[in-house]
Amino acid sequence: MIDDYFKLLEDWKQLPSYKLETRIDSFVGFALPVVLVSVCGIQAHVVIPELPIRLGTIYPEHDGKNFANRSYKVDFYVRTMEGENLFIEFKSDTGSRREGQDKCLQRSVKEGMKSIIEGILKIYDVTSYKGKYDHLLTKLRYAGLIDKANKVLIGFEMIRLMYIQPKILETDDPKEVLDFRRLAKAIRDGYPGSDVMGRLSASLETWAAD
Repeated sequence: MIDDYFKLLEDWKQLPSYKLETRIDSFVGFALPVVLVSVCGIQAHVVIPELPIRLGTIYPEHDGKNFANRSYKVDFYVRTMEGENLFIEFKSDTGSRREGQDKCLQRSVKEGMKSIIEGILKIYDVTSYKGKYDHLLTKLRYAGLIDKANKVLIGFEMIRLMYIQPKILETDDPKEVLDFRRLAKAIRDGYPGSDVMGRLSASLETWAAD
């Protein structure tokens, strides 16, 4: 059954419009704490998927306009045990990285984590998805970023950017990219008794040839 499922994913990934990352991001997110320790020596305190980044925060020239409180999403935000901030963009096709998206990430890094959190709180004030944002704020409190009154507890803090993708491109900084072969090995070594994670590791090895 497990093998059949991943064979299906391997087949469907070859289709032009199939977005594999949205099907396996939960597996990758689940494994991230183990992977980060193995590959980078980083201990994760909190992992948050799809962290919203307020557009008006990274494009202040548009603040006050009707779309300023909309957001783009970072695939994974990691608050480390040492109090560092890591933004991780996950791509199942190396060629799917887009210049506009990379630009948003670079602007987010330049703003720093305090501004990103302040932007999330501005979205919270106007959103109709209060329940979901309440859950997000609970995680931010656990990470030590805000208090019970939603006051930001940090000053300017840098953000480290990382990509998880099938392979490292010539234009990439190798220190910023975790390729699928290393990801597969970290998952295989970290979950030696798991049929599911072992099969995921095998598929990642196949997808590394992207």
